[in-house]
Amino acid sequence: MTDPQAHALAVLRNVDARLHRLFEAVETADETAATPAPDPVGVLRRAGSQIDAALFAQYCRADDESRRGDGSCILQWTPRRTPPRRLVLEPDSDGDSWTRREREWTGAGWRTCRRDTIRDVAISAPAGPRYPDPVDPPTLDTQLAWIRGTWTNPDPDVLVFDATESADPGVLVAVEDQLRYRGADSHQWYTITNEEELSHHLQQQGQPVVQSLSETPLTRQHFTPSPLTDDDG
Repeated sequence: MTDPQAHALAVLRNVDARLHRLFEAVETADETAATPAPDPVGVLRRAGSQIDAALFAQYCRADDESRRGDGSCILQWTPRRTPPRRLVLEPDSDGDSWTRREREWTGAGWRTCRRDTIRDVAISAPAGPRYPDPVDPPTLDTQLAWIRGTWTNPDPDVLVFDATESADPGVLVAVEDQLRYRGADSHQWYTITNEEELSHHLQQQGQPVVQSLSETPLTRQHFTPSPLTDDDG
């Protein structure tokens, strides 16, 4: 079993254990007070999002281009405050040259930034499997699906973008059917009316991560008043 598969299995086992504890706690009225969380529905939703993430990663791993067996070499990494990147080397049919592609994650797929033909490729890599196979990051659509419907939870899930030299850390929440974005030090939030705007944030601040709102410096009150009157933060 590979390290990524072991991680996915550990996630599913943890979710299974939490669900069993939750069901045992609510089976009888006498045991309800021992419920491991004040919001059973929230626990179930969070567990569901974890299962979705694990299954999504496993799907990508099985379908990823690195599995094609055509001799391609892929190096994938995540720079600070910029989207994930890939360097792909593909042997050409003549057997003497390679096509090199530099790709950048857009939030929906990989965009080729540069392509050229190279020769005399030499590759050195660790003998052991020190690094996992490259997989696609979750798309922005997938991450939005994870946070939608969680605003009614005591501690909703949100998307968090890293800070840059010109931008504060950003938090995106889903209030009912509306996406609201706010910088950590901003005096107001604004509505995301076009989800393509999020691709701009990804390009400037890197791939966002899903966190609970309590893990950020912002609270519900930072997103509920009108952005036109919320001047005091």
